[in-house]
Amino acid sequence: MRLEAVDSNIYDADYYLKDGYGGDINRFIGSLDKPSPLVDYPIEVANLRKGERVLDVGCGIGRLLYACAKIGCIVEGYDYSQDALDIAGKAIDTLPQDLKKNTRLKKDDVKNIPDVKKYDVIFMCDIVEHLYDWELKLLFNKLKELLQPNTGRLIIHTAPNRWYINFIFPLKRILNLPKTLKKKKGIFYKRSKYFYDESMHVNEQTPFSLRRHLKGFYAKVWCQDGSSNLISILTKKLCGCDIWAVARVKKPKISNPAG
Repeated sequence: MRLEAVDSNIYDADYYLKDGYGGDINRFIGSLDKPSPLVDYPIEVANLRKGERVLDVGCGIGRLLYACAKIGCIVEGYDYSQDALDIAGKAIDTLPQDLKKNTRLKKDDVKNIPDVKKYDVIFMCDIVEHLYDWELKLLFNKLKELLQPNTGRLIIHTAPNRWYINFIFPLKRILNLPKTLKKKKGIFYKRSKYFYDESMHVNEQTPFSLRRHLKGFYAKVWCQDGSSNLISILTKKLCGCDIWAVARVKKPKISNPAG
């Protein structure tokens, strides 16, 4: 029996460049050194340092990969979309030669990486929601083997929080009913138009479901919501739109057989 998986052909150049960059790769390249919360924040959370070995799981078009390389890290990016890797390669080509030589892109499934080296930091940003449970189980088991014990950090971002889109977002629209009706859109309108294509987002999480997936890790999971809306402020701890996690693998203590 064949297990379900999202078709990699969905993730083409148009998917990556159309909305944020108007389909123009030069606009993307020109934005690489500009501030970006989904690049700057995970690097801050990881406390990333020069010389660390970094793995970017599902690196996409390489914006986070590029930023890690600029810090002076040894970076590897894996993705199964050739279009994404082609764009990421052009981003990496803009780096100085001494930084570019420390970057590597590979079209493959991360689960196929040999367990011959350990990474100080593994980023898994905006990937969880695109993978089915069976894929996540295999992937997290692999990452346990790849992450440096004790000191290694696995940084995860996934969005949107399932509780946010099922409860908080409709509630905010109900309480803002005059504007909702003025825009002539239903309170519970099709969410895929606003929360990404459901053919790609096959496994949206809650803080608790993500924690369950991280069984075997020592993990901190939290939510964020950048909205200044009072409902978001009151509920963001559990229902914030963005879910973040930092996970570690602790090396087991070896008991003294002579003791």
